[in-house]
Amino acid sequence: MLDWTNIFRYLLCLFWVNGGFLFAADFSDVEWEIVPTDKGVWSFNHETNIATAFYGVAINISDPSSGGASIQADRITIDAEIGEVLAEGNVSMHQNGLVWRGEEIRYNYITRILAAGAYRAGQSPFVASGTELYADPRTGNYRIGNAYVSTDDHEEPFLKVKMESVDIINQERFEAQGSTVYAGKIPLIRLPKLRGNLDRSSSQFNTTPGYRSRFGYFLLNEYNWQTSENLDTTFNFDYRTSRGFAGGPDFDYHLGPVWGSGELQTYYLNDRNTELDAQGNRITNDRFRLGWFHQAQMNDQLTAKVSIQKMSDPLLNRDFFETFHRQNTQPKSYIELNQQWRNFALSALAQPRMNDFFNRVERLPEIKFNGLRQQIGVTPLFYESETSAGYFSREYMYDNLPDFDAARFDSFHQILYPKNYFGWLNLVPRIGGRYSYYSSTTGTGTSLNEQTRFIFNTGTEASVKLSRVFPQYKSNIFDARGLKHVVVPSVNYVFVPKPNARPNSIPQFDYDIPSLRMLPIDFPAFNAIDAIDTSNVMRVGLRNELQTKRGEDEIVENLFYWNFFADWRLHPEVGQDDFADMTSDINFRPRSWINMGSQVRYSLEDEDYRLADQSITLTPNDTWSLQVGNIFIRDEPTYWGTGNNAYYTRIYYRLNENWGARVNHHFEARDNRMEEQSYTVYRDFRSFTGALSLRMRNPRENQESDYTIALVISMKAFPRFDLNSDINRPTYLFDGN
Repeated sequence: MLDWTNIFRYLLCLFWVNGGFLFAADFSDVEWEIVPTDKGVWSFNHETNIATAFYGVAINISDPSSGGASIQADRITIDAEIGEVLAEGNVSMHQNGLVWRGEEIRYNYITRILAAGAYRAGQSPFVASGTELYADPRTGNYRIGNAYVSTDDHEEPFLKVKMESVDIINQERFEAQGSTVYAGKIPLIRLPKLRGNLDRSSSQFNTTPGYRSRFGYFLLNEYNWQTSENLDTTFNFDYRTSRGFAGGPDFDYHLGPVWGSGELQTYYLNDRNTELDAQGNRITNDRFRLGWFHQAQMNDQLTAKVSIQKMSDPLLNRDFFETFHRQNTQPKSYIELNQQWRNFALSALAQPRMNDFFNRVERLPEIKFNGLRQQIGVTPLFYESETSAGYFSREYMYDNLPDFDAARFDSFHQILYPKNYFGWLNLVPRIGGRYSYYSSTTGTGTSLNEQTRFIFNTGTEASVKLSRVFPQYKSNIFDARGLKHVVVPSVNYVFVPKPNARPNSIPQFDYDIPSLRMLPIDFPAFNAIDAIDTSNVMRVGLRNELQTKRGEDEIVENLFYWNFFADWRLHPEVGQDDFADMTSDINFRPRSWINMGSQVRYSLEDEDYRLADQSITLTPNDTWSLQVGNIFIRDEPTYWGTGNNAYYTRIYYRLNENWGARVNHHFEARDNRMEEQSYTVYRDFRSFTGALSLRMRNPRENQESDYTIALVISMKAFPRFDLNSDINRPTYLFDGN
């Protein structure tokens, strides 16, 4: 797991910052001053041009090219005739995150040659020391003698690399003599001579051993190799005792600022023990995954995105790439181009169906032109539009549901007249129209004739923003200095007469998808184009905010936030109630480290909750944190399916600087089932960090309980995952990706 090239590159970078050697700048652009301490004195001899400072002194250097630096020492001598700086005794140097300590440094700012005796330096995540340093930036040659480098910042590092000498030649290649890897005082590896290039990173190996009841014992392996400056390759080689061998290479490439960058992912296994899918069919033994992701910012306005994901079966990501599966249970494949202007945007989207076991709407292709909200000349009117054309195909995973396809052209235009009255009332009346054309459908189960649709819409949005400031308010309980109360009542009225073609008579490609959150009611925010029907509704809302200043920087935070709204249907359709559900969002932050949240959707007609999501999060320090919450979703078999009443807890506690623990629980109260629980113990090994995790699942649908135990080791200098990434995505610790 040692990256040799990074180690030697680091030895060079310790003294080469921002493209220039420490203090190796053109002193015509450098400003420097000598700052004596309380006891320090300094003098300047005009005849010899020598400045000398004693008894504690600092030099502050302001250098535009390297960001400046500072040197502190017991004695500093500057010879302006030959351009030499000599710092002696308790020398400490700081620049751009680098901390260097030694007893003597001699530097010539004309020749830029530096020589130093014993030194110790550090720049996260490395520390280094040595007894000899000579550098000549004019030739690009450096010599470092009796040096060691480590990622362990302890005074006596446990894991380190000691080198008799390192020569860096032309800032391009290195030659190391007598390199030895030590664990404590025990030598592990001896390399008499090592050569390499500094412009290419070497390899890194990661492994995750463990056991899972569904897989047996497993060993997940990654070998990362920077093939070239523009290509990184990762070889995955996994083994699961009950499933067999699996793996494949991943390629992470960079084509420059115009053509962008992307990733090609491959994975294959011959599964010994496959399961049944949702339709009761046995999954094939040959299982694979192929993914291509690319993004290019061709210029400031033009972007391109590609996502192609092909899988052998619907359960492959769930089984072997759980982190990815939780983010996207039915991944889409698409190619998209987007051109932006100041007031307009043009996009082209091709969305093929790559996996026939997922429901999908193919767009082959769809072209969309958006007119962003913009003022019409010098008039007080504003205009916005959205026009699209494409060929669509709706396909289902089940054979008993009819597939169909058709062409569609849709054009929406709207004029608005936003105006403020009396200095406090904001009114935005609007009027718009939509024209849609549908070709005759083809397919196995639906046959609709060619038709056109006309839709008229109008309405207005009214809001009032009221606020009052209490500058003298102070509260130690709420850590508040000053208070501002903001109240915004609003009403949004939408009227859409009955269109000439209603949703049941036109093909449904962009349809109304059931959602736990209330959807928008006005256009173009409501984008289920094919589901548009008559509407006469008023959304009434009220937003409350209490803001205060906190901290030394007096950052403005919301002490309390509450936004709620409900829809009043003035003329409800068949099957609709007079009132839609009321939605309420509350966030209460009594201290910067306490956060309470509540999201509620309440049926006014049934007088019952449809959704209630409550949580409290405590993060008082880096020693412990706690999150407790409950998610209630009412059963809606004809709308969004089976509900939940789940309680969850997430607890982290750091016992000391070396040990920590995290506990997660997920309890379903409907049948008193502990659905999932996981326990992780963290250990800091100075140069490495380790995490030992145990997860137990108790699923439904007559499935067997699932147990997993996994060990993750990561080098501090080259961590496998981003900091705290396991908090929001704990599956990182189990699937290794």
